[in-house]
Amino acid sequence: MQAHENMMIIIFRNHGARAGASLIHPHSQLIVTSFVPHHIRWREEEAQRYFDEWGRCVFCDTLDFERREQRRVVLDNKTFLAFVPFAAEVPFEICIMPKKHQADFGDITDEEKADLAYVLREVLGKLHQKLNDPDYNYIINTSARYRAGEPQLHWYLQIRPRLTTRAGFEIGSGISINPSIPEDDAEFLRQSEN
Repeated sequence: MQAHENMMIIIFRNHGARAGASLIHPHSQLIVTSFVPHHIRWREEEAQRYFDEWGRCVFCDTLDFERREQRRVVLDNKTFLAFVPFAAEVPFEICIMPKKHQADFGDITDEEKADLAYVLREVLGKLHQKLNDPDYNYIINTSARYRAGEPQLHWYLQIRPRLTTRAGFEIGSGISINPSIPEDDAEFLRQSEN
């Protein structure tokens, strides 16, 4: 299959009924569409705007900021950083980002796959233990294959626990209300079980 501008490939997992899981056994899904949704095009356009203004990848700059701050970091290994985003849209939202600039998830090496599997297992384990196995979605946000070499794009995995329900204001405005504090969420997940 040849990728082109009007095609999107999305890899995701729905865990639990509130996250839309329709099958009981653990599984991930891959779906290809013949269009790229507006919010994904907007994210790519904003990354391009940032690159045009600053000459750097906004995702790499975010990664560097989180590594320096350390307050929202949940887990760090040789190739990946897991952190609660500065402006998380939901409680305990987690971003797992490769430390190496890479636009296309399909370009990861076998070593990176093993490191990602470790980080994903550890982070999901923390959510399971600390939050009583919450329903969640994870999505791998990656560039379209035709944009794999773009200097402004960076793939990442996003985990969104389903701990709250979007209400009228959020649905009507598109603005998320997160009642938790990202630094507190990260600290809670980092604490060891005793």
